[in-house]
Amino acid sequence: MIFPAILCTLIALQVPSSAPAGPAAPRSPEPRTVQGAGAPGFDIPRIEQAPTIDGRLDEPAWQQATRLTGFSEYRPVDGQKASEQTDVLVWYSPSALYFGIIAHDSSPGSIRATNADRDNIGLDDSVRIFLDTFNDRRRAFIFGVNPLGVQEDGVQTEGSFNAGRMMGMNGSVDLSPDYQFDSKGRLTADGYVVEVRIPFKSLRYPSMSGAKWGVNILRKTQRTGREDTWTDARRVASFLAQSGQMSGLSEVQRGVVTELQPFVTAAANGTRTGATTFSRPSPDVSMGANLRLGFTNTSIDATLNPDFSQVESDAAQVTVNERFALFFAEKRPFFLEGIELFSTPNQLVYTRRIVDPIGGGKITGKIGKTGFAVLSAFDQGGARDTWSNIARVRRDVGANSLAGITYTDRTNPDGSNRVAAADARIVFKKLYYVLGQVGGSWTDRNGARTSSPMFQAEFDRTARTWGFNYRLSGFGRAFDAQSGYVPRNNMVEFRAFNRFTYYGARGSLLETGSVFFGPTRLWKYGDFGRAKPIEGGESVNTTATLRGGWALSANVARAFVNFDPAAFASYTVSKSAGPAAFVVPGEVSNWGGTYSVTSPIFEKMNARVEFKRGGTAIFAEAADGRETRVTTSLGLRPTPSVRAEASFVTSRITRDRTNTE
Repeated sequence: MIFPAILCTLIALQVPSSAPAGPAAPRSPEPRTVQGAGAPGFDIPRIEQAPTIDGRLDEPAWQQATRLTGFSEYRPVDGQKASEQTDVLVWYSPSALYFGIIAHDSSPGSIRATNADRDNIGLDDSVRIFLDTFNDRRRAFIFGVNPLGVQEDGVQTEGSFNAGRMMGMNGSVDLSPDYQFDSKGRLTADGYVVEVRIPFKSLRYPSMSGAKWGVNILRKTQRTGREDTWTDARRVASFLAQSGQMSGLSEVQRGVVTELQPFVTAAANGTRTGATTFSRPSPDVSMGANLRLGFTNTSIDATLNPDFSQVESDAAQVTVNERFALFFAEKRPFFLEGIELFSTPNQLVYTRRIVDPIGGGKITGKIGKTGFAVLSAFDQGGARDTWSNIARVRRDVGANSLAGITYTDRTNPDGSNRVAAADARIVFKKLYYVLGQVGGSWTDRNGARTSSPMFQAEFDRTARTWGFNYRLSGFGRAFDAQSGYVPRNNMVEFRAFNRFTYYGARGSLLETGSVFFGPTRLWKYGDFGRAKPIEGGESVNTTATLRGGWALSANVARAFVNFDPAAFASYTVSKSAGPAAFVVPGEVSNWGGTYSVTSPIFEKMNARVEFKRGGTAIFAEAADGRETRVTTSLGLRPTPSVRAEASFVTSRITRDRTNTE
């Protein structure tokens, strides 16, 4: 097993957890105001104080802080001055960073602020602080607050999928991690004020000597649906690359973060053994512990017999007419630390495959330009106990590009499965990226060995008015990623989508309108370039953002499928004369549409309705059908402390030939 050897090596490479003794701390510079245009750099003052976090900003330290101002609109229309003024004060003490948020509002009575749960402030006005502590423009800590100081935290990762969640092609925001920080906010006569303290022990960062951190602030106003950023960020290939630069940090006090979480659980399951008797066996007692050692740039985690009974349950999903396994986000604490470092194209790492570990260990971190993540666990969640090992190393290349390698293996008495792949993402001219990945799987099942390749090539332009995404990916006939989420093999898929966006003037009825259109084609792996595709379609999707925060969308699509006769070879049809052979139909082609309306985030409620109607292939029967699906959601907030959310999904599929369900 590779885990112990790598553990020893990385401990030897560890950067010291606190700066060595040296010259006296630098004198705090005079307070200054920094406009965000052009993503400027600024020095952060050091102040030897420990203010009370009460949302007042009345201690002397705030009078010496650097003021970040001059925000610009980011959504829905980027590149113009923000309609509401925002100022952010920032300074640091030997143990923590401090942010004082002063959000002015021309309609303070319409500010959305509730006593929401942590990471559930998406319906409130809010401010997010992005800290790119390695200044690599690829990953940033997120610390968010609503006007009352309710917290939201996580990680933004640029240009990849995430090992715990499905993400978009231009990066991801994962709110699963929870970091320790303090915040308190209050509403004022002209807006709101929030005071934030972020301890250095909650962050990972390289040596402080000459360090520069990327910083950006994003404010969201629900009344108008607008998002403003401190720097004049544009909606291009990288958001983090447009951050400002914070320097001046030195001689901070962090130490080694040590967390030990022992736990004991007991359960007794009784059964009725007769009309008047009941069997009560002795309680089943289980003990375990989690341990975490956090250094400046590396974290070491271990778990023994973990208890996941208190983890949030998975959201319900509709499984009607589904051919492949559903995806569920990772929510278990042991797997969340540093999960973004396992991110890789094509979801080759999916930690939910480790179902019920007896024990495990993990190392995640970054040294210089190299990020690393190693996980090893013994899993008893399947038919046979299994060793699972996952390793990922990636290297920053140039200003915004990266390259990486991924290795996974699962081993049990019945055999093994191994996957190895290399990938690279090259960003150029700020608007374009090229992504490539090649790899393969090697599987041994009771002595029967198979192997298959995989590949992906992608070209993307993310610009203000015109963009596109062209992708070709393939998985061999026997490709098997048992540690990842690859729901389909033996296929090659090509897609080519284009986007055009219109931006209206501020205050106009139509603020933004976009059209997405393009084809998708899918072949069997061995038939690519030699036979017609087995599935595909074309779609046109239009979206519009209206004044006041309303959003409309309409999608019209054609989809076709050619059923594989081999998959239905055992099917028969019941007739009076006896069973007859089932005749697989030829190509089935259908048209359909999906339409939705999303309301603004009103003070007391918000809602969304989606309606889908059109033809669909019924895959279990190789038949043609019609589907009607309605999805609705409603959020109610009668008081700042009461919130109710409800959703309703109904799906009905009928056969064309019999008009039956």
